Amino acid sequence: MILYDGLYEWDGKSTDGKQPICWWPGSYRMRIVDLSSDNPKIIYLKSYAVILKNSGRGTSLKNYIHNFARVVSKKFNIEIEKTLWAEIGHDDTNIDERLMIANIRCMSYVGDKQLLSSVWRAIMPNELKLLAPWIF
Repeated sequence: MILYDGLYEWDGKSTDGKQPICWWPGSYRMRIVDLSSDNPKIIYLKSYAVILKNSGRGTSLKNYIHNFARVVSKKFNIEIEKTLWAEIGHDDTNIDERLMIANIRCMSYVGDKQLLSSVWRAIMPNELKLLAPWIF
């Protein structure tokens, strides 16, 4: 089940004292999918998928995915570490060569704030099969 499908934009400013996604504006086409809705009897390690594609306007999320994940997970009430974060690249290669996965995990806490680490890797065949119906 698709929870969100649309353009997600940020302006790179902060008026509430919180760190923005990035200090430069940007926008991504974003689709949030509840992977467990089709099979409620199965327990998934990653219950949600966030599939992203750069709109070409603004900055890239490659270095800011952990900030983006923090904002999106709070807004849509999903757990960062139980979400598959995928980005579709822009080149003309096959989809399995363009899709990258961000492994985001909590390294520590400072007060109630999580310190997150993110590492990008190529998508695995089983993940590609799982995400195939929702890739745009």
